[in-house]
Amino acid sequence: MKTSSKTVIRAATPADYPVLVALNKASYPDYGETEEEWRHWDETWDHKKYFKSRVVAEDGGRVVGFGLVNHMRWAFVPTKYRIDVTVHPDHRERGHGSALYDALLDRVRERSGKTVAAAVKESMVGGVRFLTKRGFREVKRDWESRLFVEGFDFARFATAEARVAKQGIRIVTLADEMQRDSSALQKAFELTEDCRMDIPSVDPPTRHTFEEFRLEDIDAPGALLDAFFVAIDKDGRYLGVSNLFRSLDDPAFLWQGITGVRREARGKGIAMALKLRTVRYAIDKGVEHIKTWNDVHNRPMLAINEAMGFAKQPAWISYEKDL
Repeated sequence: MKTSSKTVIRAATPADYPVLVALNKASYPDYGETEEEWRHWDETWDHKKYFKSRVVAEDGGRVVGFGLVNHMRWAFVPTKYRIDVTVHPDHRERGHGSALYDALLDRVRERSGKTVAAAVKESMVGGVRFLTKRGFREVKRDWESRLFVEGFDFARFATAEARVAKQGIRIVTLADEMQRDSSALQKAFELTEDCRMDIPSVDPPTRHTFEEFRLEDIDAPGALLDAFFVAIDKDGRYLGVSNLFRSLDDPAFLWQGITGVRREARGKGIAMALKLRTVRYAIDKGVEHIKTWNDVHNRPMLAINEAMGFAKQPAWISYEKDL
């Protein structure tokens, strides 16, 4: 236990889930999560491979913030750790964030960590100031974009789906393919991992195991197999993917998962056809908008989103600091 003038830092426990989920929602109202999701992510975390620890800040016995430190298993570097510090808006500028940050840094140093990473939305000026003041440097930016689907003009893309169909490529859901092909899930896993290797990243992406894919993309509370779209050619080869996840906290929007096409199949219009299917899905389900993120240098994907009418939000900035 570590104590500042007014902050007590302790390890988080399962009993803290309700208050921490509510605190997170108060801090990030557009990105609410649920207790079910937090429990799933914590209970399925492989502690034998990757480190993860959460701490809580209390003031006068009241929870006012929390901190999380973990390996970034999507781009694993053994000596690099991601840290997140969240303080309730009503309790900021009182030293609680600093106390949490110091506690997380202590855990990294105990493990002989060499680098810490963090991220903040550029419009969250307090968070930007917090990190830059402590010597963090910017290493990456990702545009957040949102597409409000009501009134989407499919006529502007009238030839997109016919273009891929003429090439013998069909767009289907993973849910349907799993009913007719016992190897569909394995094929979807291999496709997703191949595409994920080409997503811009500060460090090289780490290939996941099939079990990790299942836990993250198939069995997760927000997974939607009927919104997991894949492009398959006439020989049965999986060429492209675009999947959505539901927000358990706010059914008005869907999270965009990965959109990707295998290198040898690019330039055929597959990504656009896949993305159009996600929009149709959102409209059919009465969803208001789709949220997505793309590296600011990923021009091919940004061009598709811009053509479809995704509106850019303030960017999320990734930071790092060497210890």
